Formats: sequence, structure tokens, C-alpha cells
Amino acid sequence: MGLRRFLDDVGDRVTLTEPAETRFELPALAVQDERRPIVFESVADYPDVRAVSNLISSRALIGEALGVKPAEIIDAVSTAMDDPLSLERTEPAAFEHVADDPDVAEHVPIPIYYDEHERQYFASTIVVTKDPETGVHNLSFHRMMYDSGNRLVMRLVERHLHDIYTRTDGGLDVAIVMGVHPAVEIAAATSFSPDMSELELANRLLGGELATTEFHGLTVPSEAELVMGATITDERAEEGPFVDLSRTWDRTRQQPVVEVNELHARPDPLARMIVPGRKEHAHLMGIPQEPRIYRIVENTVPTVENVVLTPGGCSWLHGVVQIDKRTEGDPKNAGMAALAAHPSMKKVTVVDRDIDPADPDAVEWATATRMQPDRDVETIENAKGSSLDPSQDYETGTLTKWIVDATIPGDRERSEFAEVTVPGADELDLSEYQ
Repeated sequence: MGLRRFLDDVGDRVTLTEPAETRFELPALAVQDERRPIVFESVADYPDVRAVSNLISSRALIGEALGVKPAEIIDAVSTAMDDPLSLERTEPAAFEHVADDPDVAEHVPIPIYYDEHERQYFASTIVVTKDPETGVHNLSFHRMMYDSGNRLVMRLVERHLHDIYTRTDGGLDVAIVMGVHPAVEIAAATSFSPDMSELELANRLLGGELATTEFHGLTVPSEAELVMGATITDERAEEGPFVDLSRTWDRTRQQPVVEVNELHARPDPLARMIVPGRKEHAHLMGIPQEPRIYRIVENTVPTVENVVLTPGGCSWLHGVVQIDKRTEGDPKNAGMAALAAHPSMKKVTVVDRDIDPADPDAVEWATATRMQPDRDVETIENAKGSSLDPSQDYETGTLTKWIVDATIPGDRERSEFAEVTVPGADELDLSEYQ
């Protein structure tokens, strides 16, 4: 099951037929409507390549990709993490050899997303490798800056891939994959135990329908749109600046150079584009963290209902925890547990079970009608925060975190705080009256 199957199933999408330039125009068009997938049938200077964006730009689309309702995303991902499914479907690769030692930019559109620092970036690249000791495959997202020819510079965060890389002499051979089913993207973005395969997690999310193929000793999705055989070298080069989750410029770093040895693609491939700092980037960073936060909060407050890292809070710095409040201490305990579970989070708002934590209007309404700052706000000063927060103290890396209890006060009747609705509004269909 691949990207094209998802596009067929999702139905509601935007198709653009006029040529779009990779410099600014592709990303500018992509963010015009982040509610629906956008297929670019024509990319300027790339007559044989299409592009696609906004596959997971809303929780509704993510729910569609996983075959669940938006409120069930955490449960679906958490269940799959507990019970990954071994790969059984092998199929011939849908992609074909295009070039050896390619000038990557000649074959694949690499957008320039923002001005001031005009860098060409792949922001949707999934790196596939295998742990040499355990044999377990690892999938993880890594942004890659185009340098020249077949050279890219990878931002290599100190996680599982970095660990494998540091245990490998003479460069690490990898596959770089673009254009897969969104469920595979969610799996690749998930913080997973090193002894479990993200491919098996994706297979469980897809109900056993993930087909794979062998590629130079590595297992990759057989329906991937683009696959590059590459080596993460020991050479270093400057990477960045890059617009990160906070939608501000990240700093430059010395990072590993990646040499692309082979380029493979499907006929008429769909180059996957994720605009840095926008909703897809935020969801890929935030949603895979939510099941882990949920589990840790559940150990403290068993009546937790849901956890959402909010797009307005960069899906990283602000979160909402929904609970079935039983005692007055529950909201603050839930808030403290959430902050401990995700140390990058700066603010957590705790709401009752009648408030949708993914609806910013509902959360703000609860904050406006159920919370008093002198009673319901707790602050934690001089706490370690996220490097993505430009407001932190740069010398110490510390900031103030806060918990907002936006639940109904325990000494008041719930009926005083219930939202009054219009009778029949949820049952009537406006189209039947037209």
C-alpha cells in the first residue's frame, strides 16, 4: 500500500496543472490550503516529475491514513507500538534505476522554501538503515540540504540513526526514501524502541498491507516514489540555517555529508514535499509523541482521555491534556506528568472530557469560562526547555513552564459550565433543505 493508493482513497484533493517553480512557488501554493492534499501535475524544469504536499496536514487526514477517527489516533499508534506486525508481503520494486552518482537537483525538485537564507532542502526524506548488531531496520526523518552534484548535508540528531552511524567505520550505507503511504511516515517519525522496526510498526498501522522489497541489503517500501542509495560519510560541512518548528531560523551546524550513489524512481514519480514549520512538519513531530505522553500521564491520572500537542504551539511547545476529573488535584498532577513526559513542552492546559483538546476554540472557551489565573495557573521557573523556543534564556537554556487548569471548579455544579447547544443542530443536514 503506497502513496498513490492513499491519494485515490482520500478523494478530496486539489490538483494543479500549471507549472510551479521550485523556488518559493511550490511551497507558497502548498500552504494556500492545508486542509487537503495538493498534487502538482507540473513542476517547472522537471517534465517527468510531479509533486505532492499536505498528506497529513490535519488530524482528519491522519485519521484517514490510519483508518480511524481523529480522536482515536493515539490509541491506534499506541496499540501498534505494543504489537508491531512482521513483514510478510514482498513485491518487486515499483521504482526503476535512473542514474548513478547523479546530480540530484537535475532529477528531483528540491524546493527553496524561504527567502533571506535561500537553501534547497529535502524536508520529507526518510532514511532507512539496519543496525549491524541486531539486524533491526530503522526508519527516521532527516532534513537534507542540497550542496552540489550528488552531495547532501544531513541534520543528524543524536537518536538511533546517529548511534548506528557512530558504530560504523568508513561511512554508513543507507536508503533515502521519498513518497510513501502516510502511515509509513507516521511510523518513521515515532519515538520507537531501538530493538523494534518502524517498518513493522507501519505494517501494523496498515493492517498488514505494507509491501516491501530488498534494496542493496536493506528493506524498503516497494511502492516508494523515489529511492536513493547513499552513504553517510565521515566528512562534515555546514548545514543550515533551516526554518524549524517554531517557524523561526534555526542555527547552522557542522553535519555529515551524504553522497548519493544511485537514484531510483517510479515512472512519473510524485516528489514528496513538506513545508518546514508548517502543519505537516508540526504533526510529524508532535503526533508521534502523544502516545508516550498519554502513557506517562495515565500512570499518574488513570482517567486521562486524550493528549494533543497543538499546532499553534508548534506541536512541540504547548499541549492539551483531556481528563475525566475525579478530584481537585487531578488537573495539576496531569499537567506535571505531561511536562515530565515531554521536557520540551512549555505550557500544558488541562481540560474536562467535554472539551475537544484538538479544537483550539473549545480549549480557549474552557480557559475563558472555567479558569481563574490566581487559582488555576501554576508556574515552574528556571526549567530546562526546548532549543526550538527562541524566547528562552540563551545563556542558561532555561525558561518558565506553566500549567493551566481549565477544568470545572470542584465546588461548583457542572450544569453552570455546560455549553448550551441549539436543538437538532448536530442531526440536521443543510443540503436536504437546498
